[in-house]
Amino acid sequence: MMLAYGLTDIFTRPMPIWDQWWLLIFPLCLAVAIVYKAVRVPSLKELPRQAAGLFIVIILSMAAAGLGLVLIVRLAAG
Repeated sequence: MMLAYGLTDIFTRPMPIWDQWWLLIFPLCLAVAIVYKAVRVPSLKELPRQAAGLFIVIILSMAAAGLGLVLIVRLAAG
């Protein structure tokens, strides 16, 4: 199986990341943080620092929510 991808292949063939699907949260959160802060920040000079801060907050919040749900399920299961 060939693992090399061309520019058009990323739209026609899925990448083989079946075991690492959870890593996709990082680019998704980074994109959300950049777009949100690009609209809200008064000066674009502040954008990288503000977006990085929001990215960290989003990732930590997701981790806390996931940990909370795991604890709830384990407590409910007995």
